[in-house]
Amino acid sequence: MMIYELVSASGAMVALVVFLGFSLGISMALYALLVRPASRRSAFQGAVDIQVPVAALVSTVAFGLIFGALYATTLRGFHRVELLEDQVRLHYLFPARTVTLSRLELTQAEHIPAHQGRGHLRLRTHGGVTYQSALASERVVLESWEGLTAYLDGAAEP
Repeated sequence: MMIYELVSASGAMVALVVFLGFSLGISMALYALLVRPASRRSAFQGAVDIQVPVAALVSTVAFGLIFGALYATTLRGFHRVELLEDQVRLHYLFPARTVTLSRLELTQAEHIPAHQGRGHLRLRTHGGVTYQSALASERVVLESWEGLTAYLDGAAEP
């Protein structure tokens, strides 16, 4: 059994908390700005007062967009790969779950460079399903990509 830990679970949890705090802070500041009386907004002379429900909706949408973008680009995906004799297990953190695939189901492993020494590992199945890792260190992604490629090439041998 080979295990490739692409992302630290504790590091991902810290990132999740930071992203939540950042997104919440921006949305709360936006809400506070929107519910301020128009007469006190010096930069917006002649602006109309915004109702509290509208301000709440706008700030909630802003929170969702900011947090969703941060989550989608960094935390979404599996963080750990286990290569067993005839199976591959992909472990996800958010939400916590494990996906088990047959070794013969997988067609290829790809290394997807991202930015600043980071990247993703992507697995494809014969059925066209794609599994992508969370954003991880380029070195760790390359190591796991090489291991998975050798693993999958070994499946093709008699």
